[in-house]
Amino acid sequence: MESFECQIQEGDCGDYWGVMDVIADITAAKNDKGKFVYQPGAPFVMFQDKTPNGRSCLKTPDTEKPSGQWNVVDLYCVGDTCLHVLNGTVNMVLMHTRHLVNGKIEPLKKGKIQIQSEGAEVFYRNIQLREIKQLPSGLL
Repeated sequence: MESFECQIQEGDCGDYWGVMDVIADITAAKNDKGKFVYQPGAPFVMFQDKTPNGRSCLKTPDTEKPSGQWNVVDLYCVGDTCLHVLNGTVNMVLMHTRHLVNGKIEPLKKGKIQIQSEGAEVFYRNIQLREIKQLPSGLL
């Protein structure tokens, strides 16, 4: 399904992966391996599938817990902004989320929620959904 995915798979928890015709701007810079990494204060980079920048961006910092321990993932989406918070630390911010509709770029500010399965064993617990009108203060 078309989405702005917060990766859940082990080792990549918190990374961004764009699915289908979505577009997001993320402050990012390339690491020594040539991969884009979220970096607050860096210039905005546009991520979109089938473009030179691609559709994925690595998280930073890496606050993922070791295998066998529970991670706490908080996702906040308000308007055209999404925050990934992993174990209490912001590690990805998507801005100006949008998508292609009949060849035209339109803002993407609402939609369905899809829980990532990765085609492998994954465990979730204590899933809570709440409507919010603004991003929590102090996170950005």
